[in-house]
Amino acid sequence: MNWIKKHKKLCIFIVIAIAVVAAVIFGKVKAGKGNQTDTRETETVERRTLMKSVSSTGQFTSAGEEKISSDTIGVKVLAVNVEVGDTVAAGDTICVLDTEDLNKRLSDAQKSLQDTQTQVDRTKNSAQRSLDKAKKDRDAGIKQVDDNIADAKTNWDNAEKTYTSSAEAYNSAVKDAEKITDQKSQAYISAQNQVNTTKQKMEADRTTADSLKKQYDTQVSNRQDSIDSLNEAYQSQEDAYNDTMDGTKDATKTQQETIDDLNKQIAGAVVKATTSGLVTAVNVAVGDDYNGSIIAKVENVDSFEVTTEIGEYDINDVQVGQEVVIKTNATGDEELHGVVKKVSPIATGNSSGDIGGGLGFDVQSMLEQSGMSGTSSGGNDVTFTVNISVDTQSDKLRIGMTAKVNIILQKNEDVLSVPYNVVQTDKKGNSFVEKVVGKNEDGTYKTKKVTVEKGIESDYYTELINSGLKEGEKLLLPQSEKKQNLEDMIQNSSSMGGV
Repeated sequence: MNWIKKHKKLCIFIVIAIAVVAAVIFGKVKAGKGNQTDTRETETVERRTLMKSVSSTGQFTSAGEEKISSDTIGVKVLAVNVEVGDTVAAGDTICVLDTEDLNKRLSDAQKSLQDTQTQVDRTKNSAQRSLDKAKKDRDAGIKQVDDNIADAKTNWDNAEKTYTSSAEAYNSAVKDAEKITDQKSQAYISAQNQVNTTKQKMEADRTTADSLKKQYDTQVSNRQDSIDSLNEAYQSQEDAYNDTMDGTKDATKTQQETIDDLNKQIAGAVVKATTSGLVTAVNVAVGDDYNGSIIAKVENVDSFEVTTEIGEYDINDVQVGQEVVIKTNATGDEELHGVVKKVSPIATGNSSGDIGGGLGFDVQSMLEQSGMSGTSSGGNDVTFTVNISVDTQSDKLRIGMTAKVNIILQKNEDVLSVPYNVVQTDKKGNSFVEKVVGKNEDGTYKTKKVTVEKGIESDYYTELINSGLKEGEKLLLPQSEKKQNLEDMIQNSSSMGGV
């Protein structure tokens, strides 16, 4: 009540606005009934397209935004080629960054990499030479082992042949000695000496042959151990080679990464747009130190979105994919069409409590056009952000313009409907209308009570279902709906404290 007293003129103007709307709705009916003796009003059952919607205001935004930055950091800004409001195409230069220090660092890094690579090559070549020598030594060692075995076999074979000759000489001396019967003769004595001599040689040759066989057998037995030892020596050198290769593999990695990063920064010094659009922000100037922040923003002005806030009482009815009718001051009466693209699941703030939002018209706009200023009542209901894609293209749209949106929750086409105040409710809670079936002798309307079911309801009309009514039939407007005319409402405003 205190608010009403403080805003007396505004409240009276709202009442007047409501009366104007009511006059427009019911004007046609009143115009055609001047000759009737019954002063009660009627409404006609008509077919209409009814829509249940949620209304709100929002703001046009770009459907796509590119935030331009660069990986080239810690440098000065040399040139800025765009200003806010410029239109750019993909590939256009936005700004240029200084690369003098980067180029010097790149040159030093490349020389350092070259020196390191030279040393790495030397180390690898030395390891390769050592490995090659180890392989050569191993192969030569294995050959020497086999050659020694072969020589031992030859020596043993020759000793066996010598022994065979000695044995044959001994056997021959024995036979010669057996032929001499006179054991006292000089011939016998000489023969016996020959036997003893050949026997000694045969025995010595046998010993030699056995020794050489033993040597051969030992070398054959030890062959694998010798080869294993040679292979182990080679494997040790091969392991050392592999360690060297592994150790030098990443020797230049850090330096190469530094060079790659410097090349990337130098390439990124010429900052270009990757998409076409309108430059809406430029955050750097010539001489600035650049450290990776957003340089500029480019927004796609070929397609728009509308961002709006919907109160908590309506948000559960709003769904992705619903049709939206959009109007703007810039496009006048033209209706733009859109679709709900995203509904935030998280509350974003308090609603502004737009005056007249529940009346189906924009009182704030009416106040502005009439030269009066209205203020928001400042509601405490939280709101949820809804993003709407704009499907209708228009050259008149601009980023930041105000959009008046109607999100269509339900749309029923070609249905029987009447103004919502024609439908009455009886004591049992049933809905009914009074159908005009004729006139009495005194000129008053003769009516019939018809039970109805209400379907979808818009701001002004109610759908009638399962009623049996037909298009064109007349229904009586309840007497209570016309008690207050414009003068009555103005007079009743005295309760608010007068004008």
